[in-house]
Amino acid sequence: MNKKELIELIESGREIEFSYNNKRFSITYGTINGKEVISFCEYNKDSTEVECVEELLSVERYGITLEEMIGSITEEHIWVF
Repeated sequence: MNKKELIELIESGREIEFSYNNKRFSITYGTINGKEVISFCEYNKDSTEVECVEELLSVERYGITLEEMIGSITEEHIWVF
């Protein structure tokens, strides 16, 4: 998946799950203290909440950004809801 496709999915409110290095991650949405947020987490780990796509793309896990993770995996490892 390229950056443009990912941004379009996020901006349209689609929830995304994907597998990277045998770990499962998700991108979901919610409201915290009255603010709409985008939440990114590895399953059963603490999440990171951000307010915009640009912030989300720069969130790091294991020394790699979300943008780099998504760009390096094949479509069969990404599920969109």
